[in-house]
Amino acid sequence: MFVHYLSDILAGTYKVPAPIDPDRSFQQLEVDSLSLAELGAQLEDEFGITIEEEELTPATTVTALAEFLQARGAVLTA
Repeated sequence: MFVHYLSDILAGTYKVPAPIDPDRSFQQLEVDSLSLAELGAQLEDEFGITIEEEELTPATTVTALAEFLQARGAVLTA
């Protein structure tokens, strides 16, 4: 569920070309450090969680971030 949500954000906001392979790192998807920081801030605001710098790095995959959000109790609204 979060993988699809994150893929939509990456494609829409950060112009990552689809289809997005969720097992690729943000670096492999060519998401720069500024965009990664903006994504982290957006997710913190939306889900009311804290994402530390070491938890969202260029080496992080979309799948790993999705699992992190789920583990932190983030909930997607319909």
